[in-house]
Amino acid sequence: MFQNTFKPFSEDELPQYFNYPVKYLELSKNLKPLHSIPYFSWWFYDAVEPLDEIMEIYFSLTGRKNLIVFARDSDWAACFDATDYSGNPKVLVYDLGNRENHYEKKNFDEWLKFIISEI
Repeated sequence: MFQNTFKPFSEDELPQYFNYPVKYLELSKNLKPLHSIPYFSWWFYDAVEPLDEIMEIYFSLTGRKNLIVFARDSDWAACFDATDYSGNPKVLVYDLGNRENHYEKKNFDEWLKFIISEI
C-alpha cells in the first residue's frame, strides 16, 4: 500500500523562523512521484501529535534536541534541524535502536537523492 499524502506540522507549531523545504511541502500533497521507485521504504510522518511532545520523544531516543521528524524507515528516523532557519534545513538521520549510528545530509533534496540511490 502506498502513502499518497502526509500532513506536516503546522506553521503554528514550528519554531519561529523555521520553514520547510519547498520539495518536502510539494511531496506532502502528492507522493505519487515516489511510487514508481521500486522498494522505496521510507514512510513520511503524519503530524498528529503535538510537535513539542514529538521533539521530546526524539530527544530521548537520539540525545539531540531540536529535531523535527519527517520520515521513518523501520528504526531509522529522518529529521530536520529545527534550528536551521535557511528554508532548506539540514537533515539528520538516526538509527533509533543505536543513537551512535547516524548521519547528516545538507538538505532534504540531498537526503532524498541519497535514499533513492541506496535502493
